[in-house]
Amino acid sequence: MRTASFLALALVLALVLDSRDATAQPPKAPVFKPTEIYDKLRTTIDEGKFDVTGIYLDEFLKSNPPDADLLEIERKYGTTTFQALRTIPKYSDDPATEKKIRANIEELNKRAQAAAGKLLYTKERVNKYIANLGKTPEEKEFAQLELKRTGDYAIPYLIEAIRTNPDPDLYSGIIETIPVLEAPTMAGWVAALDGLPADRQYGILSAMAKRRDALNLLQNAQTDFTPNLWRILSGPRSASPTLYDLAEQLVNKVVPGAKADTKRPEAELTALARKFYDRKARFLGVRNNSDGSSPRVPVWVTVDRGGLISITRLDVPVSQAEEYYGLRYARWVLDTKPDYEPAQALILALASERAVERARGGNLAVTEPTAYKLLADAPSSLLTELLTRGLNEKRTALVLATVQALGDRADREAATPPAGTAGKPSLLVRALSYPDHAVQFAAATALLRSPVPVPASAKPAIVEALRRAAATDSGKVGSAKGTVLLADPSKFRGDANASILYGMGYDVEQFTSGRDLLRRVARASDFDLIFIDRHTPNPELIDLISQLTSDTRTAARPVFVIASSDKPKAPTFDQLLVRTGAIIAATGNATISLPPAYIPDPQHSPDEQNRRLQEVQRAREQVVYRAAAERAQRLHRIVDTLSLTLNENQKLLLDLRIQLMTYSILAAEIPVWAGAIPEITVAASQIAAAEIARLQKQIALQPASAAYGTAVASSDLMKLLERFEPDVAKNKASQDRYDFIRSHVDPEELGITIETFRDQAAEARLTRMFKSYPEVKIIPEPYSKLGLESEFKTLYADPMMIPRDPAVKKADARTAIEFIRLMAIGDLPGYELKTTEGELRDAVVLNPDPDIASTAIDALERFKSAAAQQAILQLATKKIGAPPVSLRRKAADAVIRHIRANGKAVTPELVNEVVEQSTPEATPDAELRAKFLTLKGMLAFKAGDFTSQLKGYSPPIVPPEPKKEAEKKEPEQKEPEKKEPEQKDPPPPE
Repeated sequence: MRTASFLALALVLALVLDSRDATAQPPKAPVFKPTEIYDKLRTTIDEGKFDVTGIYLDEFLKSNPPDADLLEIERKYGTTTFQALRTIPKYSDDPATEKKIRANIEELNKRAQAAAGKLLYTKERVNKYIANLGKTPEEKEFAQLELKRTGDYAIPYLIEAIRTNPDPDLYSGIIETIPVLEAPTMAGWVAALDGLPADRQYGILSAMAKRRDALNLLQNAQTDFTPNLWRILSGPRSASPTLYDLAEQLVNKVVPGAKADTKRPEAELTALARKFYDRKARFLGVRNNSDGSSPRVPVWVTVDRGGLISITRLDVPVSQAEEYYGLRYARWVLDTKPDYEPAQALILALASERAVERARGGNLAVTEPTAYKLLADAPSSLLTELLTRGLNEKRTALVLATVQALGDRADREAATPPAGTAGKPSLLVRALSYPDHAVQFAAATALLRSPVPVPASAKPAIVEALRRAAATDSGKVGSAKGTVLLADPSKFRGDANASILYGMGYDVEQFTSGRDLLRRVARASDFDLIFIDRHTPNPELIDLISQLTSDTRTAARPVFVIASSDKPKAPTFDQLLVRTGAIIAATGNATISLPPAYIPDPQHSPDEQNRRLQEVQRAREQVVYRAAAERAQRLHRIVDTLSLTLNENQKLLLDLRIQLMTYSILAAEIPVWAGAIPEITVAASQIAAAEIARLQKQIALQPASAAYGTAVASSDLMKLLERFEPDVAKNKASQDRYDFIRSHVDPEELGITIETFRDQAAEARLTRMFKSYPEVKIIPEPYSKLGLESEFKTLYADPMMIPRDPAVKKADARTAIEFIRLMAIGDLPGYELKTTEGELRDAVVLNPDPDIASTAIDALERFKSAAAQQAILQLATKKIGAPPVSLRRKAADAVIRHIRANGKAVTPELVNEVVEQSTPEATPDAELRAKFLTLKGMLAFKAGDFTSQLKGYSPPIVPPEPKKEAEKKEPEQKEPEKKEPEQKDPPPPE
């Protein structure tokens, strides 16, 4: 910021000197027109004085240029003059100044777009001037100038007119306009060639060839029309002899040293596509961002909406633009020569590499199914060819994609050593030692799936890759950008740097020696960045770096060496106050309850609804104000204990700054203690933001006064912090809140002076020391996240340096433990698993994922050690954060079997835990309780107690079932017997 202030002063002096007249009158502060300031801005760009450009830009915006001036500037310098400001890679070495300049550029483009939109960007206006292109010469000439002013906005309408309007005069007028338009607009015409008939392509190509800057168009991907020429030449001449002859003439004219009749169009198109694959293509209008995100470029694409062809302009990341153009040109080759293998291989390589980059090293089958389908359908010979190329050319993304595909199909060829070369490893064995964690793991799993026997020499490396993947800490925050390993012997300096990295979204693990760092690197592969302060001892820095860079387990992860000073400056009094305020917030109430949102009641009148809404707003304000006042009072009470004598101005300034710090801390906390409820969060944040803005303005109005933080007071406050911070660390919740607050409140953004000291001699010395280590980056000691953002922006220009997704690491850990389980139970024999026991124990005890823990139990049960038995029993008896009951049952059952096979090896504490949990009150689940009772009998058997139980055993007396009363049956009503008629004696015979 000091640099910016100096340049601003220089600007004012320069403007005054430029405006001085020859008279001897006292100089007056001149008033310059916005257009004059912009002229000077353009001059500084031409001279390469980009730091001064930023000052002129700031002055230009402060002059509040009217819309007419913005349009006049675009008329003078071109419609892309404001957009071109984005393409300059760096304006200032000071991160804060760079960030402000980038913000000013975006603000200027926003104003220019709004100004142009009011006057130029209307469909009716554009179509009116397009129609005038087919009228009188005067009307046509004026229309051409107006369409030129309109820039990119007019291109889709011009292309639509040339596609649909058959009028010869209008067609000629449009073709004659193409050489008049600005060069960047040619990108739209080049994109439209793909969907136009041959006669229209002929007219457009002829017009572009007539431009004075025709050769310059070929330098940028969007405006280069030579691929279209080679595409025309790749087809038969009979399709359009006139267009074919034109393409041949233009190739001979514009392509250096080329003769169309001696070249193979398919080879030329493939070579052009290869430039994008190799990231060697140049783009027009690259937009650099201050937030560290990938640069973006404008790309015109053809869209087919149900037969209605149109073109549109998109802003996409550079990598996506490379993929678009590379695939486009390679596909053109396959349109005429479907079996052309170089184009096939290029499409597959480009698509798979960019898919891996988007997936951040994840499983393509899940994250990029479209690209994975290409790999799954590709012949094995093509995949092995690409894998060979990737290994030889160190193309990490290509190696990872092909290894994943070959492993999924259990490929035999990739796992078989090449014939006739004794001792030469197979491609997958070579990938096993490739310097990338994801590749090593993918190669290990691919070898395990392959039907080819794994060489004995490769088995230890496979186990090591599985072990390191299994050691991933899945308990880390899933939203973190990555994991940073930070080595620094100074706790204060290390904590400060860790706080910055936390604030940027990274998990940080801290170490005080190089040996501890090396142990961590050897333990697991879930880290993404390494930061080493140059004072880190044991071993010496040069030896530490040598070991890290030569170890495949480091996997070429980026290494930053911090060139901190031997005599660091003590933090300012205000810096220490911010830390003290963070401690007060971290140790206070965990949450602050805000009144809920007011829900309008239709039964209330509008006035009543408004009154109630105002009441809720006032109640929220009171909550925020009360919390801020209480915290500020606590901070004042601490300050009052220090040896500090202040005058009235200093007292007022200190009070304002304490309030500013307090509200800034509250603003950081609000999204957390507001419960992330949008309406409440926004309302409370607005209250805090308004107070912060008010206080900053009031501080700026205060008269200058001497610094109030004396060395004695700073020393006393530092001693208090050294006493408070260990107390905060005793409570994890408080420590987490303290770290969160410190990482989200930047003292520099509050206008607080930060003591910095850059040891340039140390930086130069370290640069010379590590010049043969290109992966090592020397950086000054960071004092805010702005400094690191620029470093990460440069680093992440290579997408494979971006940290892997935590979900991908967790998925790899699950797969690794499953393979270790298969090895342990004997399904994959011949592997020595002793080194994996520690990771399995951690997976059982520490891993919150039930699936991973369940698989780890199966494997760990095969280890005969006491530690293995104890780890499984710890899971079975775990009550805090208890895993599912089914998992605890499985663990308890595994312990029973382990004890029977290997004997008792548990600690008295665990035995007591088993006894306590064997009661119905402690373990309601009957099946789990039964296993604890079994374990209790195995681990805590006492003959006397058993005898007492026998004597006291009394089975429950089951009461007899109550007798059922006999049912009273109603007497059966007998039917009256039917009497048979009496038989009479037969009469005597006559």
